[in-house]
Amino acid sequence: ADVINFDGQGVISYRFKVKKMKIIKDVIALRFKTSESEGVILHGEGQQGDYITLELRKAKLLLQINLGSNQYGSILGHTSVTTGSLLDDNHWHSVVIERYRRNVNFTLDGHTQHFRTNGEFDHLDLDYE
Repeated sequence: ADVINFDGQGVISYRFKVKKMKIIKDVIALRFKTSESEGVILHGEGQQGDYITLELRKAKLLLQINLGSNQYGSILGHTSVTTGSLLDDNHWHSVVIERYRRNVNFTLDGHTQHFRTNGEFDHLDLDYE
């Protein structure tokens, strides 16, 4: 594992081997510590409007995911789940996001929330960066 330090202005970019991916299952695991109460930890999006974002808001961890919405507005895929509190304590916190289709396990420091994403789509369509 690598340890990366940020000063609030930096970003690290990761490129996948293929330009577009249609993902049915993913597991994202990371650890972080911060004294800041706001900030984006992870973000990925695709040209179809799909996205996944993990961020700190008011020292809580917010996961936002959208597996797709349609142009008519009858299928709205945006899902938002918050967990934890006082995460700006400069201690290490462990996060695991496990998704299979629309079923998600969102774990922070060993405490897991199980939820199902909104909408009808089950693939996360992301661009390669």
